[in-house]
Amino acid sequence: MARRKKTETVDAVRPDSHWILEDEIQINGRNVIKGTELKIKGERGRFRFLRRVNTGKSTWIDVWGGPKGSECMRSFYEERVKTVHYKNKTDHNLAIEYKAKQKIKKEEASEAE
Repeated sequence: MARRKKTETVDAVRPDSHWILEDEIQINGRNVIKGTELKIKGERGRFRFLRRVNTGKSTWIDVWGGPKGSECMRSFYEERVKTVHYKNKTDHNLAIEYKAKQKIKKEEASEAE
């Protein structure tokens, strides 16, 4: 069995330590928060906004989505955003809305008793 090489740990600055991450932005005159659905030019499906990353040299948005059944995390320049949707249609967002409605119903039922 071969000997392992000793590795030295170097205190290095993370390359993304100076990056600016934003959860709320404005695109095409619409406020975009985490979970807002977007349509990207040249891509199929809807994408949910996660964050905007600004490195000082370039800026992009991180999103989750794509065609139904093959969703993944992607990154795009803001210029590629075609539409900021105001109604949620992805399964994940619909599930969150349903759970919120059920919680409100439970609270109303407990107050009525």
